[in-house]
Amino acid sequence: MKPYYDTDGIVIYHGDCRELLPSIGYCDLILSDPPYGIHYKTSWRSCNDELARPIANDKNLDVVAESVPLINASLNNNRHWYLFASPLKISEAVIISSGLGCGVKQILAWDKGDRGTVGDLTCGFGEAWEAILYGTKGRRPINGKRPRTVLRYDWSGTMDPVHPMVKPIPLLKKLILMSSNKSEMIFDPYMGSGTTLRAAKDLGRRAIGIELEERYCEIAANRLSQTVIDFGVEP
Repeated sequence: MKPYYDTDGIVIYHGDCRELLPSIGYCDLILSDPPYGIHYKTSWRSCNDELARPIANDKNLDVVAESVPLINASLNNNRHWYLFASPLKISEAVIISSGLGCGVKQILAWDKGDRGTVGDLTCGFGEAWEAILYGTKGRRPINGKRPRTVLRYDWSGTMDPVHPMVKPIPLLKKLILMSSNKSEMIFDPYMGSGTTLRAAKDLGRRAIGIELEERYCEIAANRLSQTVIDFGVEP
């Protein structure tokens, strides 16, 4: 299995995580943003924009369900895991995630602030939050002061327009700091544009990412080669 990128303890594999997971080895933290199963397609980009294309395997959560047992097998005992999820699919995502360790321990809310309001602009509320499913395989204390279940990081995809569902690096750094130590291995089986890997690199962790679409592997490799990435918010 040849890496797409392999530098300074950060490795990218291009392919389907269901096929590659058995060869990955063990990790110390799962932090991933899998397909939400909502057939998401942005409505504010032009039809010619690359990011206006639907996300692969996002029509339902079948692919995520198939990968969860394999992800669980790769996670060391007494470790944490985080999976982002759509508020519209929380119930189904919780059931699927029961295959990870002892299942979902808590549902965290990422508050995007006023920047993140999307959805029906006429008859609906601004959807300014996303769910983060948190669980443990065994028991491991959270690093630092006991955190709240609401994490506020003001954010809009326009701040980092490289992926339809990009997540802010400072938010990912926060989760990594709470749930891992330096030199431990972070794993993201649905890597997207590589924000989890970049956050891990900045914090002195090793990391492995898998991504199905090669164009995002290239974006992630370029992101990892940059000296500094700063979007103006802190972990």
